[in-house]
Amino acid sequence: MPLSAEIPAAARYLLPGAVGGIAAFVFSRVMIEPLIGAAVDYEAAREHAESQLAGGGHEHGRELFSRAVQENLGAAVGVVVFGIVMGVLFAVAYTAIVGVLERRDVRPDPTGLALLLCAGMFVAIALVPGLKYPANPPGVGLDDTVQARSTGFLLITAISVVSAIAEVAAGLRWSRRWGMWRASALAVGGYVVVMLAAMVLMPSFHEVPGALPGPDGLVLDGFPAEVLAEFRLYSLMNQAVMWLVIGAVWACLTSVRAATSARPKSFVVG
Repeated sequence: MPLSAEIPAAARYLLPGAVGGIAAFVFSRVMIEPLIGAAVDYEAAREHAESQLAGGGHEHGRELFSRAVQENLGAAVGVVVFGIVMGVLFAVAYTAIVGVLERRDVRPDPTGLALLLCAGMFVAIALVPGLKYPANPPGVGLDDTVQARSTGFLLITAISVVSAIAEVAAGLRWSRRWGMWRASALAVGGYVVVMLAAMVLMPSFHEVPGALPGPDGLVLDGFPAEVLAEFRLYSLMNQAVMWLVIGAVWACLTSVRAATSARPKSFVVG
């Protein structure tokens, strides 16, 4: 009877994303949630001021779920599920790249490849699309452009992911002719050119609420610039934490699996 057991495939595919999602939720709860609270307070104050200027009363909408439920249970479920999905995509990409490299008699370092891949997926899925369409807290953005902004973000994310996949494939193919470093430089350069072109051609949205004037002067300042800047920065950092944890957990599981496979099997005789 073997004394060691191999990690199940389902655990290897699901665990990194689950742990990454939990880490991202903790970061979000500590760093981003206070900014969301400040943005919600500003949004309520602006709606009240606008209604007063219009000569009408301000009615507070009834929330289906309380803020406590939204920021704890709702956010936790959403972030962890998203992390699991991203973790599965990471596992599929890692397995595909290893398969290609092994067919070319290349044995990559599992830890190095995992960390390099998680960095690349962070750049392609979060960083580059976020540079064109950064995350907005509540109160920033017009209701009339929600669909256009969502479509633009999804489109540039799709362009970024497809371009990254194409450049990785091209880099692997070019490496036979020009070597790994030169092929990698060409692939990265091609990706940058494609994404710069996409950013220039796609529409931009600048919808941060400005100061609200009234008949007797300024009624309300514009949206706090510090809150907006920190929200966008921490949103990217939140994604970076998730991807780093996904890559680190996958590397640990891969190392454990390799050590288990290399360990001599012992049997109990009796």
